[in-house]
Amino acid sequence: MTYPLRRIAVCLSRIGAALLLAGAIATPSDVDARSPNKKRAAPTTKARAVKATGHRSSAWTPNPAVTGKFAYLIVDATSSQELASDHADELRHPASLTKLMTIYLAFSALDSGRLALGDSLPVSANALNAPPTKMGLPPGGSVSVRDATMALVTRSANDAAVVIAEALGGDEANFARLMTQKARQLGMSSTVFRNASGLPNREQVTTARDQARLANALLRNFPHYYAVFSVQSYPYRGRALDNHNRMLGNYDGADGLKTGYTAASGFNLVLSAVRDNRRLIGVVMGGASASRRDRQMAELMDRGFASAQSMGISPWTSIRKPPSARYTASQFVPGASLQETLRPAVTAKAALPPAAQAAPGKAAAVPAAPAANESDSLSLGSWVIQVGAFSEPQAAQLALERATAALPSPVRSNAAATVDEVQMANKVFHRARLTNLSQEQAIDGCKRLEKRKIYCSPLQVTAWNTPGAR
Repeated sequence: MTYPLRRIAVCLSRIGAALLLAGAIATPSDVDARSPNKKRAAPTTKARAVKATGHRSSAWTPNPAVTGKFAYLIVDATSSQELASDHADELRHPASLTKLMTIYLAFSALDSGRLALGDSLPVSANALNAPPTKMGLPPGGSVSVRDATMALVTRSANDAAVVIAEALGGDEANFARLMTQKARQLGMSSTVFRNASGLPNREQVTTARDQARLANALLRNFPHYYAVFSVQSYPYRGRALDNHNRMLGNYDGADGLKTGYTAASGFNLVLSAVRDNRRLIGVVMGGASASRRDRQMAELMDRGFASAQSMGISPWTSIRKPPSARYTASQFVPGASLQETLRPAVTAKAALPPAAQAAPGKAAAVPAAPAANESDSLSLGSWVIQVGAFSEPQAAQLALERATAALPSPVRSNAAATVDEVQMANKVFHRARLTNLSQEQAIDGCKRLEKRKIYCSPLQVTAWNTPGAR
C-alpha cells in the first residue's frame, strides 16, 4: 500500500515542478519588462480602441462653470429691449462665434490705419497647422487682409483667424488678451478669449447676452462694413468660400452674422434681421444640430418681431457712417450678393470744378483718364490704386488730387484718374481710383501713399470683379 502512495506523491511533485517551470518561462522578469529591445504582442483592436478613446477624453477637461449648452436671447437692436431669453447670462463656449470679435478688431484696425485692405499678411506655420475649417492658405506665402477677413465671415476659416491674430497681436495668445480687453470695453463682462478662432479651450467662455452686445457693437460701430456679413459666397484662388449661415437665404430679413460649432458648445448662431422697419438680434447656443438650431432661431425671431410690434418698440434707424471709416463693404467683395451696380465712370479731370482744372501751360494736378468709359480703360490683369469711396464727388476728386501729387512722376505719367459711381443699398458712393498700373506700381505706390497718411488699396482687375476693381 505504501508503494502506490509513494508513486502518486512522486508524480504530483513532478507535475508541480513542470508547472513552476512553465510559469517562469511565460512570465518575463522585471528587467525584461523594462527592456526596450523586447517585442510585445500588439493589443487587440478592442484594446486599442479603449486606449485611444481614453486619450481623446483626457485632452478635454470640462469647465465646471459651464453647466450646459443651450441658451438663447432675442433683443431689439434699437432699444436693447429683451424680447425672449433662456439661460442668457449663463456661461457657454462660443466656438466660432469667437470670430465675431476677431472681425471686430480687424475692422477697427482698418479704420485706424493699422491695416489696409490690400496689405499682404504672412502665413505662419501656426496658421498652416490650424485645424479645419480652413481657407487653404499657400505654405510660405501671404494673404490679403480682404481675403482673410472675408474667409472669416464666410468659411469661418481657422487659418485666417491665426493670420489676423498674429498680424495685430504678434501672436495668438497676446491677441486673445486684446480680444478680452475689447470685450470688457463693450460691456461683455462674462466673456474670456483664449484664441482667435473658437477652437476648443475650456477657459474660453461667453454668454448669449454678451454675444448680443457684440453683434450690436458691430452694427453700430461699423455700419459701413456690416453688409459683408450678408455675402453668401466669396471667391478665393479659383474656388468659392461658401457662408455657413444658411439663415441668410432662408429667413426673411436676415442679413448677418455668424455660426459656430464644437462638441463642447453645440450648434451656435448669432443672427440679425430686419422686418417692418425693426431690427432684432438673436442668439441661440447649444443647438442639437444645425437644422434644429436654425428652426429654433426662426421661431424665436418670429415671436420677437410679433412682440416688438405689439409693444410699439421704436423702428430701426440706419446708423450713419462714422468719420473714421476708410472703406465701405463694397470694397471687400463685389457681386450681386451686395446688390452693387456700376454706372459709367467719368474722368477726374472732366469732373473737377473749374478752380481745380489745370491752367493753360501747366500740368494738371490729376491726370485725365484715357477713356470716358471705365470698362474700356481697365483690362484683365491690370492694377489700380483705390484711394477711397466718398458720398460726395468733390471729396473723391480732392482725394485723387492729393494722392496723385504724392506719387513719383513715373507713376503719375502712367496713371489715369477716375471717379465712378457705385450704388449700394440705395446709396450712391463715388470711388476714387488710379488705373492702368502695373502690379509693382500699384503696390509700391500705395505703400508710398500710406507713409503720407493717404490710405489706399492696390487691387488687381480679375475676371470676377470686372468692370472695375472694387
